[in-house]
Amino acid sequence: DTALEAWSRKKKPEVTVAVIKELDRRGTLKNALAGRDEEQLSRLLCFVIGNFFDTRFTLVLATTAEMILDIYQSVIGQSAVIDRHLIHLQKLLEKELYYQKDLMEILGMLDTMFASSLPRKEVPCPGSGRSNGMVQGGASTSRPQLQAT
Repeated sequence: DTALEAWSRKKKPEVTVAVIKELDRRGTLKNALAGRDEEQLSRLLCFVIGNFFDTRFTLVLATTAEMILDIYQSVIGQSAVIDRHLIHLQKLLEKELYYQKDLMEILGMLDTMFASSLPRKEVPCPGSGRSNGMVQGGASTSRPQLQAT
């Protein structure tokens, strides 16, 4: 709660995130997040929403957001303010998942491009006159050649 005070949240969010990360490491984050009243929960949700896309904090806050949604899903409908925050948080998580999916697709494309652009090197095979199954300067006689008719 002290880490979520206004001056700490706004001027040094890294302190608040470090506290959250340490609580998660100790396995006590879920207990620390539970049992909050409307004002405390609203303050926590505002912090998570406001800092969610800061790349330094996304991983920690995504875990925190998941826990918050799990813990407080039963109170949806009891407070309009909390409902708005929870819906906003859920949309942020969905957006982040969409971004992660797109990034993985892009990484796959880049891997394919890099793999196809690398020159193939011949590696000598010990004990044979060939290098990695390829004969330089002609077709291999160990494989039958296909001919078009």
